[in-house]
Amino acid sequence: MKQLFFLAGLPRSGSTLLGALLNQNPNIYVSPTSSFVEILWRTYSLWSEKPYAEDFLGTKIQNMKIPFLKKVTQNYFSELTSKPIVIDKRRSWQALDNIKMYNEIFGKKPKIICCVRNVEEIIASYKSLCSKNKRPWGPEFLEGNIFDTSFMNLEETWKSPFKSCLLLIEYNDLVKKTQATLNKIYSFINQPSFSHKLNNIKSEDPLKEVEKLYKLNGLFKLPSRIKKSTTKIKILTKDEYNYYSLKNFWKDNETRSYTT
Repeated sequence: MKQLFFLAGLPRSGSTLLGALLNQNPNIYVSPTSSFVEILWRTYSLWSEKPYAEDFLGTKIQNMKIPFLKKVTQNYFSELTSKPIVIDKRRSWQALDNIKMYNEIFGKKPKIICCVRNVEEIIASYKSLCSKNKRPWGPEFLEGNIFDTSFMNLEETWKSPFKSCLLLIEYNDLVKKTQATLNKIYSFINQPSFSHKLNNIKSEDPLKEVEKLYKLNGLFKLPSRIKKSTTKIKILTKDEYNYYSLKNFWKDNETRSYTT
């Protein structure tokens, strides 16, 4: 069985950059944004769905649930890579239901690397993208998978008994203290450190296809070397800043002024 870990967190927080860096390690495969958690959940949930109850009667079929799901996992990733360590990238992994599913199947808690960033910076980044793409801006833009779902799932898990599953990686640490941050991740997944090339960054994620899907050119513009985003907080109104800067639930009541 391959060693399996997860990459999740908040959007606009460096997960694409982090995945590209970790993929430099010859022992690690970081997936592009992955469908696997959905495949696993739909298979897992069939055992308890009422419309299919008669199909899953009997001790034999009940006892095969966990071995079968383990084999599904192994076969899925064996088709993608021969590397021994897989980091599956999908923000849905931080949802409590998916964490509990993993815990039931594998008998242990998952380890989930979560990229985070001050929420006001995330919102400023999205607002800037909308402006560049001549898209209307408003709170409704953030609904669903764009932002709200990921945020709510991460906050719920952070405040739950499964908090220990999460390693939060601050965007500013990733771009300012890159190798030290990567070493922190290696410690979390119990792997030896690896010296990364910070000036030759490449990604195999189908970034342009995702940009076309959301009609947001520049959504996944990945630099070839480490550098911080140039998005300015001043694109937010003062009311927007005051609202979103209070949503950094993983921080200890930090106070920041609008002139930051």
